[in-house]
Amino acid sequence: MITMTDLEACQTLEEIANLQTQVDARKKDLDAEFGVKPYTPEAQSEWASLLEVEKEAGDRVTEVSARRAALVETAKDERHVERPFSGRTIVTSPRHVPDDVFALEQYRNLSGSEPELLQAYRDGAMFAVDRATYPNPQSVAATEQGHIQALVDQADRPTQHNPSRELSRRILSTGSPLYLSAFTKYVLGKPLSPDEQRAAAAPLSVADGAGGSAIPFYFDPTLLHVGAWTNVNPYRQVCTTKTIVGTDTYNGVTVGAFTVARGAEAAAPAQGMADDSFGQITAIVAEVKGFAGISVSMFQDRPDIVSELASLISESKDTEEESSFSVGAGGAVGNGFAPIGMFGAAHDTSGAYTHIDTAAADGAVAAVDAYSLEAAVPLRHRAKAVWFMNRAMIRIWQALETDGGQLFGGQFYARTGYPLPPNAGGNTGLALLNYPVYETPSAPAIVLATNDLVVSALVNPATYYIVERAGMNVETIPHLLDQATGRPSFQRGIAAWWRNTAKPATVDGGRRLAFKA
Repeated sequence: MITMTDLEACQTLEEIANLQTQVDARKKDLDAEFGVKPYTPEAQSEWASLLEVEKEAGDRVTEVSARRAALVETAKDERHVERPFSGRTIVTSPRHVPDDVFALEQYRNLSGSEPELLQAYRDGAMFAVDRATYPNPQSVAATEQGHIQALVDQADRPTQHNPSRELSRRILSTGSPLYLSAFTKYVLGKPLSPDEQRAAAAPLSVADGAGGSAIPFYFDPTLLHVGAWTNVNPYRQVCTTKTIVGTDTYNGVTVGAFTVARGAEAAAPAQGMADDSFGQITAIVAEVKGFAGISVSMFQDRPDIVSELASLISESKDTEEESSFSVGAGGAVGNGFAPIGMFGAAHDTSGAYTHIDTAAADGAVAAVDAYSLEAAVPLRHRAKAVWFMNRAMIRIWQALETDGGQLFGGQFYARTGYPLPPNAGGNTGLALLNYPVYETPSAPAIVLATNDLVVSALVNPATYYIVERAGMNVETIPHLLDQATGRPSFQRGIAAWWRNTAKPATVDGGRRLAFKA
């Protein structure tokens, strides 16, 4: 129920305007629900609360507008204007953006050309991003705003695959309070008002025919900066993430070393870059799908179900990514669209980081293996390399600590220390041969007589690319049936899907240690 507490929480006129929209929508819902029937005591109380909020919100808007109008003349004198510094581009009142920034159909009427229309979509999207509330408790508004702006200005640039700024229009079509109301009712299985039906239809003209309903952008884990939620996942923290819009394929260029040499005056130089120094990384995103049955009672008892649902989906997304980015999905499949894992099979996995074998074939690793792995990492990637391994493997390396602390940098064995407790970013706080150690729970540990099992990786994480298609969609199934009886189970099905993949940009970006049985 909307109360004065919600109004007191508003900090800007835009937030008050959003609240007014919600009040108006709730009044219409009550009217449609009861029709000519008298209100129940609960409905009467809610109606009275809505009227109180509506009146007070209107009074505050009038008061603030009057105060600001009195400052207009002073604001015209630039000497009286204090300009705060910000690293982001803040949209104040672009003339080609409608007063209601979410009115996507009005942008074309205010733009005189196609380039101006595309710029208007961008400016309107940033106007919405700057004023959005990000419910994820791990989100910092300024960080999310800066991150989404980078996506809008880089991944959402007009291209052959994305001629009309799909991401900007997705933000505009899913960011309004009316769309949140429509999306919530869609998940809850409630009928939508005509205004909500129009708001819900807007993202369909933006998406690429995937179906379902687009999740509001401020809930969307494919757009937010936060990576791990509760699982341990270092990949989002230290690796390279590329977000694509309007296509399912990422194409990038890799460059080898540019060599130079001294020579005589006026003499032609030797070729400084081999013909094969330029390479290409191509990655096709794969669908990741999830499904859950949620009881109808839960929908009734949890008014914040949309926010909670977004959190649960993001948590499962993070868990699946850590596993897939660790072990991959096999060689031939990985070359298509599924991830090529950091710890995929040592042989027959085209595109995986190069591996070396352990020195001994006795079911164990030795300190010399750490030295050999470091020496095998190409020099240009060695300075930025980090270790990836699971916690059991960390303990195995610690047990190999030699006199003077050669592996972990301590003066004595006791100085090796203990890994930090598991944390979302996987940072253990340890350094093996002076390279940071990151925990990856799904990475293998040594198993006796398991040949070619990759147990540790020393990699420049900037060379491991996570490619993500912007946007997450969900779809509901109104009634689930019990498999045994065929009768309704009083659950509603929620299906969610998104697309991403991961792979090394170059096999020389690091080295992996494979167990030699």
